[in-house]
Amino acid sequence: MPVGRVPRFGVLVAQPARTDTDLHWLQEAIKLSRYCPPSATAFSVGAVLIAPDGSVLSTGFSREWDPADHAEEVALARLGFPGQGMRTHDAPGYGSGANLEGATMYSSLEPCAARASRPTPCADLIIASGIGRVVIAWREPPIFVPGGGAARLRQAGLTVKVIPELAAAARAVNAHLLS
Repeated sequence: MPVGRVPRFGVLVAQPARTDTDLHWLQEAIKLSRYCPPSATAFSVGAVLIAPDGSVLSTGFSREWDPADHAEEVALARLGFPGQGMRTHDAPGYGSGANLEGATMYSSLEPCAARASRPTPCADLIIASGIGRVVIAWREPPIFVPGGGAARLRQAGLTVKVIPELAAAARAVNAHLLS
C-alpha cells in the first residue's frame, strides 16, 4: 500500500494512503456529528463502526442518549460494550458483545485519551473492544482535556489513520468552540 507523510508535532509520520472507502465512512461520521445537541463544554463528534466485510455494525454521536455520551462510546454500547457510567438500558442491542476483530472505527475527532465526564476514555474503550483500526479526520485540540488518543491507540497496537483533508469539515461542526 502506498505511504504518505503526515506532519505530527514537527515530525513526519508514515501513514498508509487513504482509500475512497475511508473517505466515505469518515464523511458519514462527520454527517452524524451534525446531529449532536449543542454544547459549550464538549465537541460534536460522529462515529461509524464498520465490519471487515464493509457492513455497518453501529453508529453513534456525542450526547445521543445522555449529555455525557461520546460518539465512539455510543457506537460501542449499541454492540454491548458500554463505558463506565453509561446508562446501558438505553443501549439497543446491549449485551450482544459482537466480535470486533478486524473492524474499523471512523470518528470525526480523535478518540479521547482523558475525559472529564466519565472515568473511561474512548481510546481505552476502543482498545478493550478488540477493534484493530481507527480512522479520524481531526486530532483533539487541548481545549477541554489533553489529546493523545491516537498515540494511546497506536501504543496498544491499533492502526490509526488521519485523513487531514476532512479536518476542516469536522472542525466546522465545532466552530462555536474554536472562535
